Order: sequence, then C-alpha cells, then structure tokens
Amino acid sequence: MKPIFTFDEIRTVESEIINKEGIPSIVLMENAGRNSFEMLAEEFPDLVEYRVLIVCGKGNNAGDGFTLARHMLINGFDFKIFMLVEADKLKGDAAINYNILRKLCDINISCFSETSLDKYVKYAAKNEKLIIIDAILGTGVSGKLDELFSNNIKLINGLKKKFKNLRIVSLDVPSGLKSIDDNDEVIDADVTITMSTCKSELLFGKGREFAGNAIKVVPIGITDEILNKYNTYGKSFVEFHDIAGIFPKRKKVSHKYVNGKVLIIGGSKGLSGAAAMSSLSAIKSGAGGVAAAIPKSISRIFTGKLYEIMTVILDETKEGNIAADSYDLVKKRISWADAVLLGPGISTNDETKKFVCDVIENCDKNMVIDADALNIIAEDISILKRRKNKNEIILTPHLGEFSRLSGIEVEEITANRFEAARKFVKEYNVNLILKSETSISCLKTGEIFVNPTGNETLAMAGSGDVLSGLLVSMLAQIKDVKGAMLCGNFIHGMCADIYAAENRNSQSASPQDIIKLIPKAISEILEG
Repeated sequence: MKPIFTFDEIRTVESEIINKEGIPSIVLMENAGRNSFEMLAEEFPDLVEYRVLIVCGKGNNAGDGFTLARHMLINGFDFKIFMLVEADKLKGDAAINYNILRKLCDINISCFSETSLDKYVKYAAKNEKLIIIDAILGTGVSGKLDELFSNNIKLINGLKKKFKNLRIVSLDVPSGLKSIDDNDEVIDADVTITMSTCKSELLFGKGREFAGNAIKVVPIGITDEILNKYNTYGKSFVEFHDIAGIFPKRKKVSHKYVNGKVLIIGGSKGLSGAAAMSSLSAIKSGAGGVAAAIPKSISRIFTGKLYEIMTVILDETKEGNIAADSYDLVKKRISWADAVLLGPGISTNDETKKFVCDVIENCDKNMVIDADALNIIAEDISILKRRKNKNEIILTPHLGEFSRLSGIEVEEITANRFEAARKFVKEYNVNLILKSETSISCLKTGEIFVNPTGNETLAMAGSGDVLSGLLVSMLAQIKDVKGAMLCGNFIHGMCADIYAAENRNSQSASPQDIIKLIPKAISEILEG
C-alpha cells in the first residue's frame, strides 16, 4: 500500500522531506521530469507519430514540463513549448530547468506574447496527431484562477472537443484542479501522470471527472519507506499486490463449511431481486455455504431463481415484509453463520424496523449492514450503541445514506469525507465503506483505505447489492474486517473495469453482468 495525500498534505510532506532528509528539490524535479517522459512513451508507444506541445505556467509544474522536454530532446523526440508567462517570471528550480533547456533548443520555445496557442493547435491538430502536455498549474493553486490561465485552460478544452486526434496529458494534476471543487476551469485530461504518490483530489469530484481514464504514478526519488515515515494522516491507497496477498485461498482438503458460511437477511414483496443478487454474489465469490432468511411471500420466486441458496422462511406482514417477531426464527441460522448481511430489499415497514433493530442489538456474528437497514438505523442511530455484543459491523452507505446516518449535509461530507468518516466510526464503534465515485474503507480505528478500482459502470440500481454480497462473503472467509473490506471493494470495482474493457463502454451493464465477472476477477487475483 502507498500513502495517499491531499494537495495540502503532499506539499507539507515534500517540504519536510526536502528539509529533513536532505534530498534537494532540484533532484526531485529531475526525477519527476525523466520518469514522466518514460511514462509518456509507455502510454503512447507511437509517440514518434505525434506532434507534442508542452504548455507551461510559471511554478514547479512548469519546471516538470521543462525537464520532461529535455528528456524528450535527449531521446530524439520533437516537441514545442508554449509558455504562458515571460521567462523572467520563473523562479527556483523551474527557472534553472528553463535556462538549461533554452540553451539546448532555443528554437522550440515560444512565449504567449510571440505566437498564438489557438492558431498553433488548430494547425497541428488538423494535420497531425497532437499531444498537449499540461504543465500549467500544480497542486499549489488556490483562490480564483488568473484570467490568463483560465482562458487558456478553456481554450485547450474547447480544442479537445473539436479535434478527435488531440490528446491531453496532465503533469501531476489537471491544471485548475483545487483542494475543494469550485467553478473554475479544469483541464480535461486523457491521462494524468502524477508525482510520487496519488493525490486524493484526483479520485473525487472534478478530479475524477477530469483526470482521465488513466492516472499514472511515477517515482521522484522518495522511497515508500520515507513517504510512510511522514504519513501521519492515516490514509493508504490499495494496490493489486495488497489484495493478492490477503485474498482467501481454499485448501485442497477443505470442505464447504470451512470456506465461509454466509447468512443474508432481507427481501420483501416486490424486492426479491436485491437479496437474490447479494446471495449470488456471495456464492460466486467463494463462500462455501449461503443461506437467505426471507419472508414467505417471495420464497417461491427466490428458490426458483437460486437453487444453490438455502432458505429460512420468516413470518411476514400482510404487505409481504418481514414480521416484527421473526428474530427467534433466524437465531439458529445466525449461530450457524460466520458472517451476516442485513438489509438488501428488506423495506422500511414499521414491523420490519423492529426486527432489524432486534438483529442489530442481539447478533453476535460479524455483520454487514446495507440498503434499507441503513435507513432504519438512521431513524434511531442509537441502536448502534445498544448492541449487546462486540462483533464487527460494516456499514455500506452511499453519500445520501451517510448524510442521513451522520446528520451532515452531502456537500459538507464531500468537502471533507475522510474526517467525516473518521468521526462517525469512532463515535459508533463501527467500520464504514463510504460509496461514491471512489469508495473508501474506514476502520473503527480511523485508518482509511482508498479503493483504486471501478468506474461509472457501477452507477446503477443493484450495484450495492452485489457489493454487499461480496463483502459478507469475504468477511465469512477471511474472518478479518479489514481484509474483507479491501477485497470486497477491490473485486467489485475490478469487475466494472473488466466489463468496460471488454465491452468498450461503461453504461450498458446490469448487476448480473457484474456478478458473472466475479470469477474472472478472482482468477486474475489468484494468478497475480
């Protein structure tokens, strides 16, 4: 795992490392530029066929651009630099790298006062494949953007919409992106090559929208060991090898009930599909046995779809919801299970609310709580403090559900989601997966893990039911809440990534399509 920082945090960390570890900033810039060039060549194997335009501002981000340009020159690639400020406005490491480059290739550098970016790009894009390297603004931007930068960002984005053979690669961050979303222009990148470690702003809101389909992290000469030394913020970015190292592997001598026993409690008349999808997701992800506790009215539909799932038939209300006095009927299966999922399709019927509270208060097995069970908790959050046992609880709200649980407006949550999650888990002694465009796992200790997989394929009804089935399956198999949260989130997103790659779109999938890809994702992890 790598530490993940906000813009403000990474500036503080890098400053401390430069001062305390004795690594000169000019060395870091050199490594950033060289490795960015190598990543550019990797991302564009036909780079020689492109005309490359490097657009530079005035800070260290421009310095990265000048350094990348020098390594392009060394390796025999043509390019042109377009500067948005006069050279005498450059300072520090950026000025040093500009002066080196100027001596090597004076003819390739133009200032904004000498030529028109608009005219140049229109000419190049009409005649050749073109890459614009965005080295305008880095992580230090704050306040309202200068009109010069804002206009040029707007211009570049407009040209991208016009010319299909134009690609934009941002260095470190898409220019204009800030710590908090605002109405300023942001470069619409195809690829973002970020330095040293991933920045959290790239994964949420405008960052997720504009960083492109590929965020590539390049080293700059700071080891993971040193980064972790300065990671006092308790946030980590999950990597593939982390999942491969903790994913449960069946022993050859195992039998079904040592491979994880799952109980899923949910369903109601008209909402049988949610519990069915969670059940199928759980068994497809390796649980040795899955049982579903459901109301009588949906049992025939349920068993007709899923022959592999055992059922516990619960008393029901006249509307077809689980009845208030059903806890005694499910106690035996709770004792049997290694992990319990409560909530998919369960409804918010008044009688069902009492049943849900009984389960939460009395269950002694590790439990995932999702869907309408979260909405029931939100009406009386104190139920989480009335639990009689010390079992682990994982809550899986999306932003709207978390708003109802925490009493915090969605806008306030998105402005500081990490601290909002930490405060909540510590107050209620639970673990939390906060679902959004990028999901995070927050342990009750306050440790946060950012999931790198997934895309907009998952923005559909039923996606959460698939995730909750994966989570309870992992919890039953691994019997460790951290491992379950990391693996469940990662596989869920991985299935979406596989779907988008295989189908060349991220908007035609159904939850069943995602479930069908679980075995493929698991195979890749086991082989990895």
